[in-house]
Amino acid sequence: MKYAYLPFGLLPVLCEACDNPFGYSYLSETLTKGRTEYIQWATIRQGRDLGSGYESGYKAVDLRSELEFGVSENEQLSLYVNYRYFDTSTRDGLRFDGAQVAYMRMLAHPDKEAWGRAIYIEPGYSQSSSKTGGLRDQYSLEFKYLLQHNLGAEGQDGIYVANLVAEVEREPASDGDTVSLKLTQGAAWQVGENWQAGLEAVLGAEWAEGTDFEHFSLLAGPCARYQSQGSFFVTATLLAQLAVSPDDRGDLNVTDKSPWELRLKAGFAF
Repeated sequence: MKYAYLPFGLLPVLCEACDNPFGYSYLSETLTKGRTEYIQWATIRQGRDLGSGYESGYKAVDLRSELEFGVSENEQLSLYVNYRYFDTSTRDGLRFDGAQVAYMRMLAHPDKEAWGRAIYIEPGYSQSSSKTGGLRDQYSLEFKYLLQHNLGAEGQDGIYVANLVAEVEREPASDGDTVSLKLTQGAAWQVGENWQAGLEAVLGAEWAEGTDFEHFSLLAGPCARYQSQGSFFVTATLLAQLAVSPDDRGDLNVTDKSPWELRLKAGFAF
């Protein structure tokens, strides 16, 4: 952890090493050794085509409970447990989805180097389709390369991050493999004693069997974080489709993604 004098009142505010204002991008910093953080995620998605036409009343909420553990000065472990809630023409209710574990290692600290860098590896299991909620077994392996640059005087005024993400998913029943590549980016600034605000973007593409192109999308929107004087925090990111291929409803792709999604996170460290 570190102490910083923030703008809008020159009072010392306790800044945890992982004060992340972004909903989709990770920082390169790891939790302090011996520290634990609990985070509850909720990603709200609305509007999809389930194969019989566009449903404006389609609603889904992806719920994720996360525990992070600082295991050394530059290593962190995370455990995720996931549920999905659906309110659609074909499904209504809550369903268990699956779980992931993640290992993160910081290669360079952003307070000591121009660019903070880290690697992140996450194997996982999912049993509920994010589109329909239908049951299926899916195994995944995700790799992230994380970059972080702190902005302003002494690196305390703002932050820029970029995550390079590669993921492989496999469904044994269909013998099908999916490969996806993503680039997430975010920039945020301190706008008050307890507030950060900025913008975030997610660029992604997916291939079936590693070679058959499925879809491409660019989503972007605002993000914000409130950090209490203690350890409690809340973040929010709202993303909307800006560019997609293929499109199937005007300029939108509603077969593979919702037109917009809102991700909320609330948590505390102890």
